[in-house]
Amino acid sequence: MDLLLPKKTILAGFVAAACTLTPALSQAAEKVEQPNVLLIVMDDLGSAQLDFAMDNINKEELVKRPVPERYDGNFDQLYDAAKRSMPNITKLANEGVRMTNAYVATPVCGPSRAGMMTGRFPHSFGTYSNDDAKLGIPLDIKLLPALMNENGYATANIGKYHNAKVRKEFIPKDEQSRDYHDNQISIAEPGYGPEERGFDYSYSYYVSGAALYNSPTVFRNGENIPAPGYLTYNLTNEAIQFIEKADKEKQPFFINLAFSVPHIPLEQPAPAKFMERFNTGNVEVDKYYAHVNASDEGIGKIIAKLKEMGEYENTLIFFLSDNGAVHESPMPMNGMDRAFKGQRYRGGVHVPFIAHWKGHLPEGRSDNTMISAMDILPTALAAAGIKIPTEMKVDGKDIMPLLKGKPQQPHPYLYWAGPRALHYDSSNADFWSNYWKWITFETNEFIPSPYIEKHSKGEWAIKDQNWSLHYYDDGKGEYELYNYAKDPAESKNLAKQYPEKVKELKMAFYDWIKTKPAPIAWGQDRYQILTDSAK
Repeated sequence: MDLLLPKKTILAGFVAAACTLTPALSQAAEKVEQPNVLLIVMDDLGSAQLDFAMDNINKEELVKRPVPERYDGNFDQLYDAAKRSMPNITKLANEGVRMTNAYVATPVCGPSRAGMMTGRFPHSFGTYSNDDAKLGIPLDIKLLPALMNENGYATANIGKYHNAKVRKEFIPKDEQSRDYHDNQISIAEPGYGPEERGFDYSYSYYVSGAALYNSPTVFRNGENIPAPGYLTYNLTNEAIQFIEKADKEKQPFFINLAFSVPHIPLEQPAPAKFMERFNTGNVEVDKYYAHVNASDEGIGKIIAKLKEMGEYENTLIFFLSDNGAVHESPMPMNGMDRAFKGQRYRGGVHVPFIAHWKGHLPEGRSDNTMISAMDILPTALAAAGIKIPTEMKVDGKDIMPLLKGKPQQPHPYLYWAGPRALHYDSSNADFWSNYWKWITFETNEFIPSPYIEKHSKGEWAIKDQNWSLHYYDDGKGEYELYNYAKDPAESKNLAKQYPEKVKELKMAFYDWIKTKPAPIAWGQDRYQILTDSAK
């Protein structure tokens, strides 16, 4: 639509003249309602830690994989806990469309979320890693909320906003714990706060995590404020209050609702009523799924509010995680997918994804077409009748036809490049074992992780609908080719059997990477190695 008004309805461009037209044309000029858009993003939730995402789990194979000491337990009990953890999201999945081959733009939080807010590969502006994300999305790039706001939407960021350039401050030493969430206050530099990038309202924290209770790092519209109580409750209440305000002012809303869980460490338990719902025999597992369950209850309250206001059928809801689970989490983790957050195998970038729009999208539908979280921006804008300016250089595609059941192949290929950060992998088990002991004062020796991003070598990957090709800068110069459609564990390297497929994917990756700038912080020296490896 070319004409958009700051209300809940928009009119076709010729409405003003409709009364002079024939009755048939006059009826065709009926009002079209702009949908509300609710984007719900979980933090490090695994691709198989949800009821609706467990369909393809092979329990006999999955139980053979290594598990972290902290989250070990009876597999069936852990599986059951995951299955029960998000009943409201299960209802959304059953009422909406499940995209089972969905990916995020990177396997870590900051650039993954940048991909959602810009609809672009974050690599296109030099953001390959969380180290790069600390410098924020460049100010000359327009974000999704800004475009929606310009077209009549009330916009809010509630929760995590990992897209600002930040500086750090710390609370007084005598008040600090050993959990950095309790101590660290990340402050957005001028111009980079969410309230300066298109959000009317912001109740946000700016980097990786936030304390579960009484967080010191919450900002309301750029002002650091007390956040007493349980953060998940606060985020839920803030979202409901914003929805009520937008309804009162007769504006459609866009909310980026970014829960803080289950990002570790989860030292403190969830409120008692959630803890009582889980009894796996391992209290750490119970904590994990209780916190997830608390966020689900919040989502249920938001849905109830939308129904109460008569806005449920006028709200387009997206639900996903920002990347795969870390190894320091309970089974079923990322299901049959290989690897974890920080890596470009499927376990790092494949995420649960629901699109729900009651009465507009088919119910109970599942689709395996390859899509990207970058597609959220153009799809939401198309639903709202908002044109995307060419200068935004959006890589995502409007997948509304696909969601409605029409054949569509939005991406011939998807691409990834950046550090292979084994910080979150099973190979870093010794670090995590010591970390939990240090944070709980069982030991006074802190041993740094050898696998953080800035110490990590580079890797790249490319996927089409069925195949993935990987390269790791370990000096071997080898390529890994997997038919992930048949082998989601990416366990059988078929590069020697299918050299033409290797050649095809390698050339496609090179055509993509050669146009991208080097990382702005991580691995500027490694970027050329990655580029040359695909020539």
